[in-house]
Amino acid sequence: MKSLLLPVFFAVCLAYPLRSQAWDPTGHMLVDQIAYENCKPEVRAKVAALVAKLENKYNNHTPYNFVTAGCYMDDMRASPGYAWSQWHYINIEYTADGSGYAEPKPPHVLWAIEQAAATLVKDANATDAQKAEALAMLIHFVGDVHQPLHCTDWNDQGGNGFYIAGIPFTDISKKQIPNLHMFWDRAYRYAVKDGKVVELYYGLWESERPGVPAEGIKNQAAKIMMEYPASALAEQLKTDDPHDWARESYALGCKSGYPPGPHPGDNEVVTITPAFVAQAHDIAEKRVALAGYRLADLLNSLFATPAEQ
Repeated sequence: MKSLLLPVFFAVCLAYPLRSQAWDPTGHMLVDQIAYENCKPEVRAKVAALVAKLENKYNNHTPYNFVTAGCYMDDMRASPGYAWSQWHYINIEYTADGSGYAEPKPPHVLWAIEQAAATLVKDANATDAQKAEALAMLIHFVGDVHQPLHCTDWNDQGGNGFYIAGIPFTDISKKQIPNLHMFWDRAYRYAVKDGKVVELYYGLWESERPGVPAEGIKNQAAKIMMEYPASALAEQLKTDDPHDWARESYALGCKSGYPPGPHPGDNEVVTITPAFVAQAHDIAEKRVALAGYRLADLLNSLFATPAEQ
């Protein structure tokens, strides 16, 4: 159901949509916790030692760990002159059947993953601080590329220009107008109960983030791994190419990322149905699981000693 909203404030905000982050911080930490559970012990230790060197003033002045490192690139958006906005996504034009996959010129998230990996394994002159930031980027962008609307654009900045109602958001500002991208960032923790859209659990604030990987978010990650064990995703886990991961996200974004029907006009708001939420929840949880398993495989390949590989 669509309705036309006319307040001046709304109209002004529509004219200047901002890109949301991919997966909210809790989503990134779920990806990271799943990766942690599937990494070799020595890889866990190497990753933890390196990310602890990250600037932490935007992390409640708490050192980053394996699980919270995935939040770094979004935390840093608060810093003056943030220069990496385009690195979080890849704009591939929407087609109804998902057949239009064509990668644009960089910078984009696939290029950013390649750059971060190259700094870690090929740049002999990179400092520990530079390697720490490259690792944080790699961890974050692997998560980003698995969010369907970070690889799909229906002339609306990946759903940021698609305004919605019907989702009981609890962690966005009253000044923010809910959009479809915001929903997909959190779709893994929205579901339907008794015919109503509900938030299954709240996202974590900076002060609530786990101090070590075994705290807090571990139980929820375990539930996702139980629902989507690596053994059940074996066919999809055969590919270690981020370009394939983006193709998957694009197909999902085109076929399932948007509610049925034409794209709304600039001043229209689409009410999201429980059926759409239920489907998106399942897709998002599976994408979080795949991102975690693939991140573990990637980190194991980068940091394990030859004898351990």
